[in-house]
Amino acid sequence: MWDTDHQRRTAVLTGLASSLAVRPDGRLLLGDGRVARLPSGRVGGHDLVQGDEVGALAFASDGSLLAAGDQTGRVALWDGNPRHRAGVLRNVFPAPLGEAAEAVSALALSPDGRTLAVGGDAGSVQPWDVATRQPLGGPLTTPGESIDSLAFAPDGTTLYAGSPHVPLQRYVVDPERAVTEVCARTGSTGLARTQWHTYVPDAPYRRICGDAASPG
Repeated sequence: MWDTDHQRRTAVLTGLASSLAVRPDGRLLLGDGRVARLPSGRVGGHDLVQGDEVGALAFASDGSLLAAGDQTGRVALWDGNPRHRAGVLRNVFPAPLGEAAEAVSALALSPDGRTLAVGGDAGSVQPWDVATRQPLGGPLTTPGESIDSLAFAPDGTTLYAGSPHVPLQRYVVDPERAVTEVCARTGSTGLARTQWHTYVPDAPYRRICGDAASPG
């Protein structure tokens, strides 16, 4: 542990492995199956992913929610202490029958805590709705490399994904901004049906640009 204001080390905690996450209030540090209470440094065990190896951890910005992903492609949601499990996303990256599921390698919660972005070691990125425990559309298009890090912009409208050997990827995750960008690229006449099925495959076709846009 370091005091970043004074640039000095304040303590050394043992027994915490990779996939570290600090609660925003600075009073809790989580590692792979271990929890350290701060500033005392008392370390204890905690099975966040039911016996599987932790692949990634992420706190909500207010510290009220913790997401823990494992090597089998599941994500467990906990309260910020963490003492009570709020739910489990069991099939984050659906795999063909007989094939191993993609492991969770990165997580990020949006600033409002409503959206969870889940990255996988085979390059998948899938946004999820926290309240309903349902995916938000299909996986985002990525270069296919393992997702090492995910981060939302402070306003929650943009998601960034980092991988070892490709440039940082940027995704618009705000619906209104996405519509504006699509309309700017295609012109005020909007998307043709074939374009709609390319860009928005999970939603019914409607006219969204210019004067022809439907209400709402």
